[in-house]
Amino acid sequence: MSAVILLLLTGWTVSRSQNKLSIENVYSSYLRNSGTIKENQQIKGYFFFYQSDKVDRKTNEYTLQILDENLNKVRDLKFEDNKKINLLEAAYNGNSLSFLFQDEKERTLTMKIYSLEGKLKYTYASEYSKKTEAFLEQMSQGRSSEEGGNQNVFDVGAKGYATIMPVRDGKDFTYEVDFYGSAKKSSWKYIPDNDQRFSVAEYLGNTDSLIILQVLSRKRLMSNNMNAHLVGINFVTKKLVFDIDGDKDEYRLLPTSVKRKDDGTFLVMGTYCDKDDNVVKSASKGLAIYEINTAGKIISKKYNSWEKDFAKYLHTTGKGKIDEVGYLCIHNLILTADGKLTVVGEGYKRQISAGGTALKALSMVAAGTDAGIGATKITITDMVVMTFDEQFNVTGAQIYNKTNNPATIGSVADYVSQHAVALMLKSIGAFDYDFTTSDNEKESFSICYSDYERGGDYKGLTFNTIHYSAGKFTKDKIKLKSKTSKLKVFPAKPGSVMIFEYFKKDKRIDIHLEKIS
Repeated sequence: MSAVILLLLTGWTVSRSQNKLSIENVYSSYLRNSGTIKENQQIKGYFFFYQSDKVDRKTNEYTLQILDENLNKVRDLKFEDNKKINLLEAAYNGNSLSFLFQDEKERTLTMKIYSLEGKLKYTYASEYSKKTEAFLEQMSQGRSSEEGGNQNVFDVGAKGYATIMPVRDGKDFTYEVDFYGSAKKSSWKYIPDNDQRFSVAEYLGNTDSLIILQVLSRKRLMSNNMNAHLVGINFVTKKLVFDIDGDKDEYRLLPTSVKRKDDGTFLVMGTYCDKDDNVVKSASKGLAIYEINTAGKIISKKYNSWEKDFAKYLHTTGKGKIDEVGYLCIHNLILTADGKLTVVGEGYKRQISAGGTALKALSMVAAGTDAGIGATKITITDMVVMTFDEQFNVTGAQIYNKTNNPATIGSVADYVSQHAVALMLKSIGAFDYDFTTSDNEKESFSICYSDYERGGDYKGLTFNTIHYSAGKFTKDKIKLKSKTSKLKVFPAKPGSVMIFEYFKKDKRIDIHLEKIS
């Protein structure tokens, strides 16, 4: 990529705090490429990347906009580039911003890292093969699902960023992890060395030295016998630290979430099933919580079953479902100062109206195709908040009702497990959960989600908060009636949220702060 810088950084300071800002001449805006800037878990600003002009038939102008927590403009960076350049994803790691670009013509991927002052620090470029090209085309086609979280670019703290990308090597399907330094210029690549013909990796989280992945693998491409692994890669030493397959455990864990603890260990939560069960097809028995150190040693394990433990607080079935809610997708783990744990989940239902085979679905995945709308109907249901004591025994669960919403993830949903369905729904932004904010003392927090009301005296979007303080939960909401093309709510300074609205016809972004209780 050879971007032509048109306008040098034009930073300015505004002493007066403002609560609203309009940005004109926005030709396209992808919500994936916007985000918050934090310091000590508190909001200090925002960044937005958008197309700001069409220079000619082959060239576009782009703008990186940086704001402070009061919506004052801090930096503007504008540059021109070929219209074939696609911004795939963006991330922020506390002291820099990263942007992953794809050049379709040159068949290159370029990672650009900027300082918070808007200065370009480092550029990393690499070519990709024709075998990877089909995957990148799928990513571009999925841009209508821009509200989902990042699928491939992740911050791993102050040292830099990691990308998790699928790779086809001959007849084998695997993955690679690339690290890009932000404190100093350095990069490296990790590709697993094993005998598995098919492996797919999902980023779960990181510590100050580890990238933690869930890896599903099998020896034969069309086999239904999948193995679930928890993999830890040290991005300082560039080595594999652990690969936990659960062979010695009582049950088989399918990890979905990671939470760092202050003592250097981390929690892993996921569903679990019997060791002989098929992880793709079998229903889960409950939720498991493992505490693990950075060497990969399992310190403790706790299993809470749907049938016995959760049944005290929820109407559950023996197949991992909650009555009227369905299956659970885990969004966040919240540790409070007293050592207790709160888990944020959201329900989804799947109804299959026609049969199929996993072989067909896996063939479509391997070929990088999807036959279109499948026979599985997906419905997003209610929020579920669960509490656990210091030993991670479940102590309560509360359902927060909201409007059911349909979701579409293609015909592959006809054949994969509920766990895989949850991952797909999360990646395209189908769930209504937005984010969680907390105070520095870890004594109170707010779980935030969107809803759409269709009855009563109001019809439209609402923004909802479930607030925890002094051992009690309370609920609040604000109405978000708008004629905007796109709307997203971001966390903001204490007592507020930031509302982002994009008006496509007017080529305008409106941003304002909204008070919440």
